[in-house]
Amino acid sequence: MWNLSSRVHCLNQFPDEKVSCYVKRDDELGCGISGSKLRKYASLFPFLMAQGIKHLIIIAGHQSNNLLAALQLAREFKLKVTAFLIKPWKLELQGNYKLSRLFLEEQEIVWIARNDWPKVNELASDYLQTLNEPGFVLQEGASVPQAMNGASTLADDIRINEHILGLAFQHVFIDAGTGFSAAALIQGMARLNHSAQIYVLLLADDEATFRNKLKQWLELIPQNFLCFYPTTAKAFGSVNQTIKNEVKRLAREEGILADPIYAAKLFYESRNYIKNEQLEGNVLIIHSGGTLTMPGFDYK
Repeated sequence: MWNLSSRVHCLNQFPDEKVSCYVKRDDELGCGISGSKLRKYASLFPFLMAQGIKHLIIIAGHQSNNLLAALQLAREFKLKVTAFLIKPWKLELQGNYKLSRLFLEEQEIVWIARNDWPKVNELASDYLQTLNEPGFVLQEGASVPQAMNGASTLADDIRINEHILGLAFQHVFIDAGTGFSAAALIQGMARLNHSAQIYVLLLADDEATFRNKLKQWLELIPQNFLCFYPTTAKAFGSVNQTIKNEVKRLAREEGILADPIYAAKLFYESRNYIKNEQLEGNVLIIHSGGTLTMPGFDYK
């Protein structure tokens, strides 16, 4: 029931003979659900159904791609929903939140003050104990162990892409919010004994935090990756004119829709990294999706 195969095609902006740059179109895996989320849920939701879960507690930001994705599947599988959302500085009915409210009633939202957000997992677990039916706490970004097998299918799909294209990738770029999908890619490529170097653009965490997460999720830290950081719009969730210009450039030069929070930053920073480090060979950039957040921004 899950289509977890996405295409790879060549990008136009790297005419240098030393590098061939490709994009993996995980953004095309689903209409309302980004590719990285769809992969996670491919193993998570069968687990929930097998466990007889009736109530899903979702931890997220109100503009979260994961909130919108989880709500769609929760309604499809007839689960009750409670959303623990971080209270924004200014609540506006736009972007992902506007779409999420199609699936979510006001009384199903628990707004958490920003100073209480560090203990949101504890608050959600306490709420779980008050339910009179089986429930499950879905942490930010669907970063739960039951989602790892689904997320790891990205590596297997890259191997299929390589076989179809008749080439091998020496460099793979991926963004990291919670870092779960990046961790799954690192683990999956190591499992396949793939020789590619993986470059993780850390949008929310520092490298020490990301490595701690790897140890928690994978129980070891593979050596097949490097971390780097944004050079512009550095704060997580921030967007400036440089990134907005990248959104427009990708649309006009590549025919790609890229959200400014994740994908556009990844394309912009990957291109700069490739040039500055003078990488050679075949490069793959993972476009995981998040396109539905785009209408929340002004690109003029």
